[in-house]
Amino acid sequence: MKLKATVLGVVLLAILSGCSDPVQDDLLNYINEEMQPLAVLEEEAIAEYDSVTGNNYVDDMTTYVHIEEVVIPLYRDFIDQLEAVDPKTSEVQELHENYIAAVNLQESAMIKILAAIDQQDYDMVAEANNMLAAGRAGIRSFTNELEILADEHNVEMTE
Repeated sequence: MKLKATVLGVVLLAILSGCSDPVQDDLLNYINEEMQPLAVLEEEAIAEYDSVTGNNYVDDMTTYVHIEEVVIPLYRDFIDQLEAVDPKTSEVQELHENYIAAVNLQESAMIKILAAIDQQDYDMVAEANNMLAAGRAGIRSFTNELEILADEHNVEMTE
């Protein structure tokens, strides 16, 4: 049930390299201006989730209340702001939509965890864990594709 931060938590800066093109300009804006501020929200929500799951699990009620009252509202705020980001080029738009799909899947998994706790359904917990894994895979794919696109358009990504 572990969540991971995306490239937002790792990539803090993209540096212009070479001549400018529309995708390059869009990537620079996307990474440096649009996404960087969202990293804080994402990291906070994930830290709150991790604080009541895995090795930090205390009991079902503590986990349920914390996810419902703290984690999901934080993650929903992150998603709302993420969905407001509007890349200008189709290349960056496609990447962004894939990222949105992955984080929405993770949010759905968190909601399923609540239902699983409420119903004491261990099969549902397994389903939620599979959804979290699929969300993480989607985020890894987004990160890889972002790095490829950045490389293709001479944008150096640094931590």
